[in-house]
Amino acid sequence: MIRILLIKVGDTFEALKKRQGDFEDMISAALGDTPLRFTLYDPRKMSPHPPLADFQGVIITGSHTMVSEEEPWSEAMLPYISQMHRLNIPLLAICYGHQLVAKALGGKVGFHPLGPEPGTVAVTLTPQGKDDVLMGGLPSTFQVNVAHSQTVIQKPKGAVVLASNSFEPHQALRIGNIWSVQFHPEFNGATTRYYVREIGAQIRQYNGDVDAIYRTCQDTPHSKELLTRFVNFCRTYHTQ
Repeated sequence: MIRILLIKVGDTFEALKKRQGDFEDMISAALGDTPLRFTLYDPRKMSPHPPLADFQGVIITGSHTMVSEEEPWSEAMLPYISQMHRLNIPLLAICYGHQLVAKALGGKVGFHPLGPEPGTVAVTLTPQGKDDVLMGGLPSTFQVNVAHSQTVIQKPKGAVVLASNSFEPHQALRIGNIWSVQFHPEFNGATTRYYVREIGAQIRQYNGDVDAIYRTCQDTPHSKELLTRFVNFCRTYHTQ
């Protein structure tokens, strides 16, 4: 059975956690019956970093923390991510993880100048995305769930943009065997609606219509599919 290191770098809202679990539970639920074994590692509370040789792939969750806050545990993750890159360990990084990967590999991260991107939005594959082993075969444009205030302002050298939209040019990046997405493939419509309500004040600061955004929130099956595709890639990559 394939072994995946699930790096938990944050927690969701307490009330939502009681209702449907934390980020790792959402990821597990989205994967359904996909055969794998997770090892959960929380760098905020646990050390040292687990040996990468013990795993066929890595997933990094989202977080309510900001990468620009440079928490000690977060900064300590940077060389660990660089090691994954050097060793060609397959990695899928989500939201905070996406930004952390960019910083670790030489990019720049900061607050998005247009404010938060909440709700369900459309992203479009680039030509490179259409040819990508993970994203190729998905519709050219598909729906994703988002809830972020920070962004990859400058992508790392050598990073390929796989998907974007008018608000966020770096919705998905790839560097070698590392994929990172600004959106949340593990979020369903109910989760996304909860986030929209929780960050409503921030949305209004940028003249966003919270009610309208709330009404458009939905499940995003093509986005969710990326989690299964990633695990399957890890399986085939290590049997080649």
